[in-house]
Amino acid sequence: MTSEHIRKVLEFMDRESAKTQTEEEIIKKWQRIGFLDSNGDYAAPYRNLGRWIDECTREAKEKQAQLT
Repeated sequence: MTSEHIRKVLEFMDRESAKTQTEEEIIKKWQRIGFLDSNGDYAAPYRNLGRWIDECTREAKEKQAQLT
């Protein structure tokens, strides 16, 4: 994955986060673009990206929990 791909993914995520969508809609959209497989797991080319996203999400939740 090149820096251009990463930039496009981040831009896409920014645009998508501005929309109100259900979790199911988001999963289906990520499956259509190929980030997730039919089981909802990260597709093979994006597994490392998925691990990084999961780790960042976990860390953010931990920090939020410490603030409350």
